[in-house]
Amino acid sequence: MLIASLSFSIDLEMDTEASHLQKKIDEVEHHAEEKMAKIGSLQSVLRKEEFVSTRFKAALALEEERKKEAEIKVIELEARMAKSISEVMIQTVEQFKTSSKMRNLNVEFGQ
Repeated sequence: MLIASLSFSIDLEMDTEASHLQKKIDEVEHHAEEKMAKIGSLQSVLRKEEFVSTRFKAALALEEERKKEAEIKVIELEARMAKSISEVMIQTVEQFKTSSKMRNLNVEFGQ
């Protein structure tokens, strides 16, 4: 009877311990599932952010290329403008040299 009583007591303790351990396992598994769900959600957000970042980088590169092209056009236009101004000045001087005012000045200084 004593052995049966001890055996029952040990079985009861083992069942209690097994139940306690099963509860801990269930808690850990539930916690792991929550963490996995959160990780999945964060990975999804990360993929979206990487996609947006990639698009912003592409847009920035395109904008920088457009800026460089615009700067080159400005330089070309400034060069053309300087050349045009120079040509107009040369034409103006040539026209003045052949004008009646210049001839009159030459005559006045020649006298």
